[in-house]
Amino acid sequence: MNIIIRNEVVNNKAHPVNQDDDILYINKAHKTAECANKYAHELRAEFTQLLMPAITRTDVKVAGRFTSLLNELCFMTKMTMENTSKGGQ
Repeated sequence: MNIIIRNEVVNNKAHPVNQDDDILYINKAHKTAECANKYAHELRAEFTQLLMPAITRTDVKVAGRFTSLLNELCFMTKMTMENTSKGGQ
């Protein structure tokens, strides 16, 4: 899913320009949580694949701390997404 944010400002308020199917507007709480969750999981995957081996060779504790923080971030964004889908829009 490509995430593109396009808004126009009218009277100091942001309004979606259009409602294309390929554009995800993050103007509602659930949409924002969905994007945050997607980005958090992508960040964790990139870190694990690209940076984890080098950081682990340098300092195992630092690598563990980053892994823990990313796991917590992924959990929090997932829970936020689930909570907002239950009526927090």
